[in-house]
Amino acid sequence: MDTSSECIPLGHIQTYFDLRRTLKLDATWLMDRAKLSVQKPDETLEAILGIDEQRFFKNANIELRPGEEGGFINTKQCVALVDQAVKQLDMPYLGLVMGNLMTATSHGMAGLAAVTQPTLWDCGQAVSRYCQELFPPLEMSIRLEGPIGMFVIEENISLAPYTHFFIELNVVSFYNIFCDLVGKDDEPHLIEFSYSEPAWGHIYRRYFRCPVVFDCAETRIVGKSSLKDKELPLANRLMAITAEKTLFENIPTKAIRLLPLRLRRLLVRYYGAFPSLEKAASELGMSGRTMRRKLAEDGTSYQSELDRVREKFSREYFARGGNSITELALLLGFADSSAFAKAFRRWTGMAPTEYLERRSHHN
Repeated sequence: MDTSSECIPLGHIQTYFDLRRTLKLDATWLMDRAKLSVQKPDETLEAILGIDEQRFFKNANIELRPGEEGGFINTKQCVALVDQAVKQLDMPYLGLVMGNLMTATSHGMAGLAAVTQPTLWDCGQAVSRYCQELFPPLEMSIRLEGPIGMFVIEENISLAPYTHFFIELNVVSFYNIFCDLVGKDDEPHLIEFSYSEPAWGHIYRRYFRCPVVFDCAETRIVGKSSLKDKELPLANRLMAITAEKTLFENIPTKAIRLLPLRLRRLLVRYYGAFPSLEKAASELGMSGRTMRRKLAEDGTSYQSELDRVREKFSREYFARGGNSITELALLLGFADSSAFAKAFRRWTGMAPTEYLERRSHHN
């Protein structure tokens, strides 16, 4: 799977870029909600609402056919949509603005299905599942580590040069929804971003009521793990089931059939004892030869996907405070620490010791 793989449901993307559905026609409200102060708010509002949909999508080589909901676009086309919006509005921090304008209903049936789950843990699992199908370039997950709970967002496919847009939009949106669900006393206490602070980094502080840190091992919203069993105020199991059923009836998906993602998720389950190519292929219902061919058609290989998973686990290990390179090398199946160090440098451009020093400095 690469930036040319058509795996993103067009119907899902349209829910994000049709801001007319969620914005009020009031410039004062827009500035207050977006936490912006602009010289000509009415013109900004007009620009946001006035982008011609047909021309907007055509410029990204996306053909809109009336009444056709079943199309798919690729990551490159999605990034082209963002590029147009950012440049037309002259707003490099547009992801922050859009994320803050969104509510749970802005995410369509996926949002409704998530917030009507029984508990916060169920909600997080639902969000992770919907992301896998509706926007495969990103991977979302929830993890518990002792007293700490976290909602993690990672790239499956590079979204450069607009990685920050997609991360900003989702982090701000989910942060706000999280705060609405748990109440003021249980809000997240830390937001971490995996990239360096952008030129508009100071604007981030307007959107979060907790510390914001850049250059971290991963992007995550951090709170209390004890909240996992918190009952949601909108909990309604029947509504959650109905909303999810409606979601996937109206927006067809294909991510679950993408071999690189299926392989990656299989490898994650085998952490500490990764299967051979032949065994992995067998579990995925094909021969090793067929898997090699299909992965090559998607521009990847078994080794490339294994390296992605190993790099992910390496960053998570160091993020949790682990500092034994020898231990990590053994956990990831390397013959020795020098073999791991060589691979880690290939993945990140730095030695494990240098990476640890930088993490220590940022902490």
